[in-house]
Amino acid sequence: MAKTLKLSLISAVIVSCMQPTGYRRAGLSFNQGKNEIPADGLDQEQLDAIENDPRLSVQAIPLDASTAPQSQLDANNLGANLDNPLLYANVDYTQAPIELQPVIALMIDAQMERIPACTDLTYEAPGENEGEVIKVKVSAADRDAAWYWLQDELAKAGEGE
Repeated sequence: MAKTLKLSLISAVIVSCMQPTGYRRAGLSFNQGKNEIPADGLDQEQLDAIENDPRLSVQAIPLDASTAPQSQLDANNLGANLDNPLLYANVDYTQAPIELQPVIALMIDAQMERIPACTDLTYEAPGENEGEVIKVKVSAADRDAAWYWLQDELAKAGEGE
């Protein structure tokens, strides 16, 4: 499913890259881990390419709702609420066990509020041969472990506020 971030509604994006430093997409090079990119350094085509790369997880940093021009809040916004922060904005999934990070990244990216079905968490990963991409099916045990890790981190992040 294609993503739908609107460049005109964000101040920056945080791109979490699980690939080694130097991974490239849309003319940009990413470090492993979190990369913050100002919106004025991207065009919509680059943002779409980054969002639709299964090896990258994108979190938008919305414009300050009080300074966002009202004309930007159009019908094509698809329900984004700039007054409502992202559910997992304070969670750093790179601190999770490495084998759970892709699953947690999918949960964060989709802003899942309930434990998902395993089929909702299938993702693509690089295969053993160069250029090869494999589909990874998530087991119920890994889904549960990722979900409970994420919920624990969400509770910790809420306590710190």
